[in-house]
Amino acid sequence: MHQTIYEYAFEQMQATVKMLLVLATETDNFQTVHANHWAVEEQKEALLCGKGFLLSEVSIVDPASAWMNRLAVPFDLEQAATGPLYRKIEAFTDGLIERAFAETRGFDIIDAEWIHSNPNVLPVLMHVAGVFSKQNLAKTIGAASDKAISKPASVRLAELIKSIGNSNVPAISDVKQRIKATVEGIVRDVVGRLLLEDFVAAALDREAISFLRESDYESLSGVVYDFRADFVIPNPESPSAFIEVRKSSARHASLYAKDKMFSAINWKGRHPKCIGVLVVDGPWTDVTLKIMSKVFDYVVPIGKVSDVARVIRSYVDGDERALRWLIQFHVEPFGGR
Repeated sequence: MHQTIYEYAFEQMQATVKMLLVLATETDNFQTVHANHWAVEEQKEALLCGKGFLLSEVSIVDPASAWMNRLAVPFDLEQAATGPLYRKIEAFTDGLIERAFAETRGFDIIDAEWIHSNPNVLPVLMHVAGVFSKQNLAKTIGAASDKAISKPASVRLAELIKSIGNSNVPAISDVKQRIKATVEGIVRDVVGRLLLEDFVAAALDREAISFLRESDYESLSGVVYDFRADFVIPNPESPSAFIEVRKSSARHASLYAKDKMFSAINWKGRHPKCIGVLVVDGPWTDVTLKIMSKVFDYVVPIGKVSDVARVIRSYVDGDERALRWLIQFHVEPFGGR
């Protein structure tokens, strides 16, 4: 079975995260870069993209000089990851599109059996057919995904493409341009799922701290409601710390702040001796960060997560000075009813 775009992106993102974790250790969290790092193309791309250079600029600048030029520019971990990732996915989707055009002779020959046997080309077929959402596609042909397309849906999709007419099929270059919107959504998803949380997990592992991730447990009990933190240490039954990881934009910072603050108050209210940590990335506003630091014990940027992991290690080992805030309250039914 051929890989889907998402499967390929997920696989490549895993490899990129591993590379960035090594780079973070070797460069003191992307502060000090050595000559050997410029010799590896993918590392060079990640480092310069992290400083805001476009991928197209990486090959035409002297990397050491370019790095020095932007020494005061904060390193953006997401840009470092997405630069090389976009290059890889573009090559993959170009190959997928070219194969679809070649095997159908420019969509002059299109049959249901070929569609049924090649579900991973569904994004290409959608853009060729001018259908740009799964919801609209489902209304036209029924349920279909790039993992599996039923035979009846394949028949309907083949008929839809035939009805367009060969002369109206977009050029390969147009399909390559159109599919970029699909790729952008996939990249946002895999970055959100893998990049930031894996950096936190790696920092905890380095300090030999036992933890569970959100998918590994049912809930962390609170005063008002039970929910799940991104990380709980060591377990939800007797938590010593919880960690929330959130990337934001200036536009959404206030909304995210309210959500995370309520979670912190709720959980620390139920577990007063539990350290609350918020790991942030992106352009949070100073106001929201200051407010959250009055509820969370630690609010740290993703690049400093190793520092807070060492604090958690000392707290787990018995150093209560690491605890900054006690939140003590309870909610119970009114006794006069």
